[in-house]
Amino acid sequence: MAIERSVEIARPPADVFAFVADARNDPRWCSTVAACEQRDGSGPGPGARYVARHKPTPFHRVMPRAIEIVEYEAPRLVRWRQEDANGVFHIAYEVEPTAAGARLTQRDAIEWKVPLPVGRLAERLFVRRHIAQQMQHLKRLLEAG
Repeated sequence: MAIERSVEIARPPADVFAFVADARNDPRWCSTVAACEQRDGSGPGPGARYVARHKPTPFHRVMPRAIEIVEYEAPRLVRWRQEDANGVFHIAYEVEPTAAGARLTQRDAIEWKVPLPVGRLAERLFVRRHIAQQMQHLKRLLEAG
């Protein structure tokens, strides 16, 4: 399943990239992430690995989610592989300059571990809406400085 969302942010592209490329910032803009700590690497970049405490829906308990950077092209692209008990999430953040600052595009592909009807329902009811909300939260956070 593929999901794509974009948002324009009135900040320099390098600032937007630096923020989203560091998973330790996720709790600040992603409401489903309670905490995130780096396990490998020294800051964002190739080979960086993190573990997040994640609560994907109101019906889930907090669970660990393994996060690793699989592609890193600063200040333009970071690709993640994230895995928890529900699935494997391939997430890409692409940053492009615009007249007003930067356009951030998030592209997700999900390999569900749960039965496919459950995964599709979760995508429809929670994932798509959550991504749209987190993009707006990120925009407000970064534009506020």
